Amino acid sequence: MTMPIVLAGLVVQRGAQMTSRTRNFGLVFNPSRCNGCGECEKACIASKKSSVAAGRTRIKISKDGDSYKAAVCVHCEQCPPGEVCPSALIEFHDDGKYWTLDEHRCFACMACIPRCPYDGIFFEEEFGVETAYMCDLCGGDPRCVKACPEGALTLSDARGNEG
Repeated sequence: MTMPIVLAGLVVQRGAQMTSRTRNFGLVFNPSRCNGCGECEKACIASKKSSVAAGRTRIKISKDGDSYKAAVCVHCEQCPPGEVCPSALIEFHDDGKYWTLDEHRCFACMACIPRCPYDGIFFEEEFGVETAYMCDLCGGDPRCVKACPEGALTLSDARGNEG
């Protein structure tokens, strides 16, 4: 288990920052191609049947004026939510180049939620289990990308192509 460290009064998870050579990987949302059909959300829900937050999508599409926007973890180079998790539950997986949040051990302090610049960490009390949850790229093979009929979601694999 990765142990947190304290910097300037904040608990920071070791390894919550990756090197700059690994920066261009993750989900890419193109709002001009999105038609708001929700197929990505349905595919996400279907892929998380055994999750603590089963039945909840990890990507949320909403209308934004004349187009759509997506709230989802894009698997940034740096993970600001991971820097403040007091239990160091947000971890990077080198094999698939994605971040995960351990929903089973989360105690719902919600410190991570406001730290995500893409609103990609969610918390909803009404589903009965209090835990934060986020996209885990389906272990590196995101179902939402495959389900999007318009190609509004893509997976940038630049991390995997670099030495």
